Amino acid sequence: MIVSFLWKMIKDKRYNVVKNLIESGHINLFRQVFDILPKSVVYKDLGMNNARFTNLMENVELFVVNDLFRIADLIGIEKLQILQMIMNQYELDNKGR
Repeated sequence: MIVSFLWKMIKDKRYNVVKNLIESGHINLFRQVFDILPKSVVYKDLGMNNARFTNLMENVELFVVNDLFRIADLIGIEKLQILQMIMNQYELDNKGR
């Protein structure tokens, strides 16, 4: 029981890789995060299911701000950074519409 609890408390090391890539400017779109970090890690850490998270990834404007802030906390970045990444992704997705 305790081992199970502690295992859930250990963050995936790829969150740190993503953080460094964001801070160095190599990741500036939300979906680029998932080139490094599997979405299954994130949706499980958020307590979401695959279908819902996939829909949110494809339609970033549907994210609840609190969920974005939780993702920022998991990655270890400022909340404004995740909001900027979402905005960049939204603008790219809707370019030419």
